[in-house]
Amino acid sequence: MITLGRGALEIDISPEIGGAVTRLDCGDVPVLRHGGLKVLDASCFPLVPVANRIENGVFKFGGKEYRLPLNFADHPHALHGHGWQTAWRVETVSRDKVAIAYDHARDAWPWAYSAEQVFSMTDDAVSMVLTLRSQDDKPMPYSLGLHPYFPRRPGSKVTAKVDGMWRADSTMIPTELVAATDLIDLNAGQIVSKAPFVDNTFTGWQGPARIEQPELGLEIMLKASANCGFFHVFIPEGEDYFCAEPTTAMPNALNRPESAGETGAGVLEPGQTVSMEMHISVRKL
Repeated sequence: MITLGRGALEIDISPEIGGAVTRLDCGDVPVLRHGGLKVLDASCFPLVPVANRIENGVFKFGGKEYRLPLNFADHPHALHGHGWQTAWRVETVSRDKVAIAYDHARDAWPWAYSAEQVFSMTDDAVSMVLTLRSQDDKPMPYSLGLHPYFPRRPGSKVTAKVDGMWRADSTMIPTELVAATDLIDLNAGQIVSKAPFVDNTFTGWQGPARIEQPELGLEIMLKASANCGFFHVFIPEGEDYFCAEPTTAMPNALNRPESAGETGAGVLEPGQTVSMEMHISVRKL
């Protein structure tokens, strides 16, 4: 585990556990939930080279069908790519900055690539930059995301400017683009404890998102790079956390190539690099 600190902020990063963040605190107050020894108990983990779901693990690209292993228990879809289930290596470490990386050889995902995460801190903020680099001689589809978990308290509130939401089927594959207020109202500000079950992507996100934690005495501003126009919200029932995830594409984007402009599906050319950034700033109330 690597620990960085600046001002009142302190972060733990666990390269061996999917390159995940396992703690982000402001003093003794959690900004992100405290993580455990498994990546699904983490505070935040990377989504690379694909964010969210690929339906049944099957997609077509360049006129050819590809079939990926299902990688999440009995879930019917391939989920979140490889980074979260891979050990990362440490590249550089300083008092307030660390870089970790891993390399992926061709397998069922038949494109070689490398991925890097750079974490840097100021006295009141942490920045996470996720980069994907093609190491292949063929074009490669991709999407990127980061998956932070926030503590859920009675007054936890999320406000974000969005213009639509993808309604999903029972396995959370998007089916229909509907009004942004169809399920919850992020534009007006949503009290998390008053929301139904949510595992949906919102479109047209123009950051930042404001996360108010009155019981914890914190206001959090969540920003992302301009290529993250999608805001995935996960509010499970009966849990003490919720997720607010910036992504470059919607779930199952690789199966919607005819509308790539709407869904965020991207293509990385041989030798090309693409990055996304998430910035979390913290203010005490």
